[in-house]
Amino acid sequence: MTHVSDNKIGRFMIAIGAIIENPAGEILVTKRRDEFHKDTWEVVYGRIDQFEDLDVALKREVLEETGLTDITIERLGRVWHMFRGEEKPENELYGLTFHCRTTETMVQLSSEHSEYRWVTPLEAIELVEIEGIKKDIQLFIDHKTKPAVVISGVDNAPKYSFT
Repeated sequence: MTHVSDNKIGRFMIAIGAIIENPAGEILVTKRRDEFHKDTWEVVYGRIDQFEDLDVALKREVLEETGLTDITIERLGRVWHMFRGEEKPENELYGLTFHCRTTETMVQLSSEHSEYRWVTPLEAIELVEIEGIKKDIQLFIDHKTKPAVVISGVDNAPKYSFT
C-alpha cells in the first residue's frame, strides 16, 4: 500500500472522553489541578492503555478521575485529532468522546482535579475555555435529539458528520 503523503507511519496515542449526564440533565465538569491546562474546566478525558477495549478504557478513566461506577455509554459523539503540546509524534493524540449517563451525583476526584460541578450543558460551555472541549459539549447539545458522529481535525473544524 502506498502512503498518500511523505509522512511515515509513526506513533500516536488514543484518548477517550466522556460527557457524563446525570438524571437532572446536568453534565459533569472538572477543574484541572496539574500543569497541563492548569485551572481550566473540562470533561473526563484519558488515554487508552495498550490492548484495552474502548468501553473498558472509558469506564476506567471515569472511575479513576471521578469515582463514578454507574456509567452507561449512550453513543459516540466525536472523533478528534490534536497535539498535546508541540507538534511531534510523541504528542500526537487521536480521541473519541462519548455521551454517557449515570445515576450517581457524588464525585470523588482524583489528584488531577481540584473541583467539580454538575452544570447545564450551556453553563459548561461558559466554564470551559478549551475549544476542542467546547466543541464536544456543543455537539452533545446539538445532537441530543438527532444523534450524529462528527470527525474533526486538529483545528476542531468538522470534516465529516454521520447521522
